[in-house]
Amino acid sequence: MNLICRAALATAATMAVLAATTVAFAQSAALAPAGDSLTEGFQTPPESAKPRTWWHWTNGNVTEDGITKDLEWMKRVGIGGFQLVDVASGNGQVVEPKINFGTEEWYHAVRRSAELAKRLDLEMSIFSCAGWSEAGGPWVKPEMAMKKLVWSETAIAGPAKFADKLAQPPSNEGPVRDSGAGAGPNAPHFYRDSAVIAYRTPAEEVPMASLHPKVTTSNGPIDGAALMDGSLQSAVTIAAPKDGSPAWLQYVFEKPYTVRALSLGSRGRIPVGRILASDDGVKWRVIEITPGPQGYHRRSSFASSSIEWDSHRRR
Repeated sequence: MNLICRAALATAATMAVLAATTVAFAQSAALAPAGDSLTEGFQTPPESAKPRTWWHWTNGNVTEDGITKDLEWMKRVGIGGFQLVDVASGNGQVVEPKINFGTEEWYHAVRRSAELAKRLDLEMSIFSCAGWSEAGGPWVKPEMAMKKLVWSETAIAGPAKFADKLAQPPSNEGPVRDSGAGAGPNAPHFYRDSAVIAYRTPAEEVPMASLHPKVTTSNGPIDGAALMDGSLQSAVTIAAPKDGSPAWLQYVFEKPYTVRALSLGSRGRIPVGRILASDDGVKWRVIEITPGPQGYHRRSSFASSSIEWDSHRRR
């Protein structure tokens, strides 16, 4: 009734190969010195050497008869244990009535699994992660949930005494900084202060936006302010060229500019691309290749590169 992870089936096939190998060891056992733990381990593998498998309960399609059949099969083929993974997704056989997460029937089914696993000498564990069902839900309050480190920056011309309010760091749910990618429409906000750090800005550090670079794309010039405001909520759209050539984004500076990192965000997935630099707009050198497709944000750090003509070009 329940879906067994495909890796478990592959493991069972591997065990068949090991079983055949064991026969060879058994035939030559007389040649092995007495007390040879390596040979004995192959002849009679300890419980710790047996494979474990994920055991998915998908969309409530669980029955106690299916539980019994699954665990007895695991024991029969030599699997040493399992990790119960309840997920509100996936495909497989559909049963009625369903046993949904958190119900009285669900707890009874989990207890039944634990009792049978103990009788069969199978190791049992439960997958617990906020991305699935066991550790995530409305009963987990924001202050107890997983968190990310966020920050804000305030530039001050000194020497001077500063008594104003610092800029508020992001408080939204999301993978990084102020990106709301993957967050629900009514996701809660949460923020607590952690530390205030003051340091002297290196003399050579100049905000990119203050240089007012000319921003162009494969579709022509654009207003690049949204790309230099420090927010992952603002963005520009660059349509793919109709001729199938790569889309690109380019910054042109009037004087040399030293680049040490590039932060790239996307509301979809970050595609395969390249970060290039040029001193004359003709000859280009590759700084980094973005592997793609990736998540919603990627920060690339590299050896500082002083660029005479162009800062970033992505193809």
